[in-house]
Amino acid sequence: MKKILSILALTLLMVSCIGPQGPQGPPGPPGELGEGINWKVYDFTIASHQWQLVNGADQLNSYYMYLFEGNDAPQELRYVVENMGEVSGCLVGRMDNGDEIFYPLPYENYFGENQGKNESLWSEMYKYDYTRNSIAFYVYYSDFYTATPPATCKFRMSLKW
Repeated sequence: MKKILSILALTLLMVSCIGPQGPQGPPGPPGELGEGINWKVYDFTIASHQWQLVNGADQLNSYYMYLFEGNDAPQELRYVVENMGEVSGCLVGRMDNGDEIFYPLPYENYFGENQGKNESLWSEMYKYDYTRNSIAFYVYYSDFYTATPPATCKFRMSLKW
């Protein structure tokens, strides 16, 4: 057993020995430029009176929208489209204590209320889409009750390219 341990210790000593280091070699060729990511965050606020009704109040397929285009839209949207980037966003709400709360888009919220013996149930869906020079926000109601416009909404959008 002592022979085996002695051979093992001697082997470890020989393997772990490091000799003197030589001079540093020449620098390598320059590499390709690395790809980075660019990003920017925008806040969009749409007042209740700014929402535009599409297809008439309380009609089938009616909804609300607001379009930011031209100088009102982020100029970086063209980079997103050209470089196959990404746009993500959220609806920004406010908690009772004043802190902001973020709901990722698309976001659907469910509601219900009693009207005498009857229940009224509906949902709101918030969505967005974009082109190289515009971004639009939408509010859909499951019951198409669109006589009253949505409340003032704040959206936070992140553009990455």
